[in-house]
Amino acid sequence: MKIAPARADRFCAAPDSDVRLVLIYGSNEGLVRARAEACVKAVAEDADDPFRVTSIDPTLLRDEPGRLADEAAALSLIGGRRAVRLRGATEAVVPAVRSCLALPATESLVVAEAGPLTPRSGLRRLCEQEAGLAAIACYDESAEDAARLIEDLCTKRAITVASETAAWLAERLGSDRRQIESGVEKLAVYLGEGGPEGGLLTQEIAEACVGDATEASADAVARLALSGDREGLDRAMSRALYGGVQPITILRAAARRLARLHLAVAALEGGASRADAMGSLKPPVFPRERASFGQEMMRWPSARAARALTLLTRAERDCKVSGGAPEAICWQALLRIARAARRQNA
Repeated sequence: MKIAPARADRFCAAPDSDVRLVLIYGSNEGLVRARAEACVKAVAEDADDPFRVTSIDPTLLRDEPGRLADEAAALSLIGGRRAVRLRGATEAVVPAVRSCLALPATESLVVAEAGPLTPRSGLRRLCEQEAGLAAIACYDESAEDAARLIEDLCTKRAITVASETAAWLAERLGSDRRQIESGVEKLAVYLGEGGPEGGLLTQEIAEACVGDATEASADAVARLALSGDREGLDRAMSRALYGGVQPITILRAAARRLARLHLAVAALEGGASRADAMGSLKPPVFPRERASFGQEMMRWPSARAARALTLLTRAERDCKVSGGAPEAICWQALLRIARAARRQNA
C-alpha cells in the first residue's frame, strides 16, 4: 500500500491495524527518522521501552531472513503491541519482508527505514503493492513546507516567530528535517523560558543563533559556488560534509538557488525591473540580500543558469546510480560552477 504524502503524518500517528510492516524511505533522513519514531510511539508508546520495542540489524537478515518474522510474531511480556525497528534497510531484506507476509495477523508492527529508493526498487515495489505492507516516501521539504515546519516547531516551544523570519530560517537551515529541528532547538535553548525577548524570535536573534549552521549548511555552499568564491567554497563544503550534510542535499540546494536566479533573470530579460524581478520570487529576496542576489543575477544569465542546472541534475543522478563517491561527484560539479562564475566575474 502506497501512503500519499498528504496522509503520511496522520498514518504514522495512528498506523492502520492491519498493516504489519511500514517502509519509510527517502532522501530526507530527518523526516524518515521522525516518521519512524512516530510509528513506534503510536504502537509502543515509549520508543525506548525494551519490552515493547526491539531493533534488528539488517545485516543479520541476510543469513537468517526468518528472524524478522520471528520478532514480529513475538508477544510482549507486559502486554500491548510491539514495534520492531529495522534501520538501514536495503534490497537484501526483501526475503525477510516476504517472510512476514506468511505470518497470520500479529500484534507487532515492523518499522523499516531506508534511504532513497528508485521506483524499480524491489523493496519499495513490494511494500507498495502488497496488502498488509505500507510505503511512505520522505522527500526534501520545499521552502514553503520548511517555513511552515519552523513555525509549527516554534509554536510547540512557545516561541513567537514572524513569517518572514521563518522563511529566512528555512532558506538557511536547508530542506532536511533533522537540520531544521536542530536549528529550532538551538534557538529555543537561546531564548529559554521567557527569554531575552519574551519568547519573540527576531531576525537579529535568528541570525546570531544560526550563523554557524549557515556556514555549514547546503545553502551556504550553494551561495559560495554561485558567487565563484573558490576558497570559501572549499571551507564551507568541508564543514558541511563533516557536519553530516548529504551531497545530494547540497546539489539540490544549489539547484534551488539557480532556479530562483533563472526565474528572476527571465523576468529581467522580459522587461521587468531588477527590484520587480526579485520581488516576484517566493519567498521574495530579503532586503539585506538584494545586493548580493543582484550580483548573482549578473553572473548567471538564463542560458548559463540553464546549463548549470543541467550539470547539477546529472551530478545528482550520478550520485544515485554510479559507483563513484557522491562527495567527489558533488564537489566536482560545484567546482565547475564556481569556475564558471569566476570567468563571468573576470
